[in-house]
Amino acid sequence: MSAPEDEQDAHAPLWPPLLVTAGVLWVATQARQQKLVLAALATLVVLPTLWRVLTRRWVRGDVIRGLGMGYIACHVPLLLGACSTLDRPECRIRLCLDGVLAGAPYVPWAGVLGTLLYWAWATPSGNRRAL
Repeated sequence: MSAPEDEQDAHAPLWPPLLVTAGVLWVATQARQQKLVLAALATLVVLPTLWRVLTRRWVRGDVIRGLGMGYIACHVPLLLGACSTLDRPECRIRLCLDGVLAGAPYVPWAGVLGTLLYWAWATPSGNRRAL
């Protein structure tokens, strides 16, 4: 009987640390402390992601699906860079590569973030076998 409770606890959000971090973010924003704001924003992303990745119940295919999500997510900076050039008339006829190349340095980071976010927040189906 305690197994479902343990599984439910493993998927419960980390509300107290997240609320404290959100409070620090709000105070840092009001005090205009840029480094503290960036640290609080990074903590809001990293804390729940790492907690869920380390405590989740892994099922068959999670690694492949996570890597696929990373591959899809790594194209988002390129797409956003291409869309940022659409306000120029010469880029509506043919694609201007300066916008695409501007997003290129963010491709690996977007891929890693997409993979981690999938692994952290995707819920496993009930009919898949656990590893």
